[in-house]
Amino acid sequence: MGAAGCQLGTRFVCATECIAHPDFKRAFIRASARDAVTTVQVDPQFPVIPVRALSNEGAKKFVQTQHEVIAKYRAGELDMETAQLEIEHYWAGALRRAVIDGDVEHGSVMAGQSVGMVKKEQPTAEILEELVAQAASALEASVGRKVDA
Repeated sequence: MGAAGCQLGTRFVCATECIAHPDFKRAFIRASARDAVTTVQVDPQFPVIPVRALSNEGAKKFVQTQHEVIAKYRAGELDMETAQLEIEHYWAGALRRAVIDGDVEHGSVMAGQSVGMVKKEQPTAEILEELVAQAASALEASVGRKVDA
């Protein structure tokens, strides 16, 4: 029942070597785990790709846009395929706007719940050293003897 792997993207966003915009990194450093929420899907008839991201004005507008597009579909102004595409196109380029341009208020600030544990910008080597030390400590606790890291 152990983990087969893990995703560490959230942790490495604040690596010194990461090209993410300073405002994007600051958003991670300020965030708590509760700020990382799953994409809201308004209607199961119009599925959205679930991602976890920091709550912001862009995410609120996404929900509003879904309601507006679905209302147009129900009024017969759009066919289903066009409505689905309008919903999907809302976020087109939003991740780039946040990561590269620094628009953390309207862009997509994708982050896992572990974002609450990101407290500072660090070199990749330092992040890796911390991760290995934490893994060694966890292994030592589970086997009851010292593990070489």
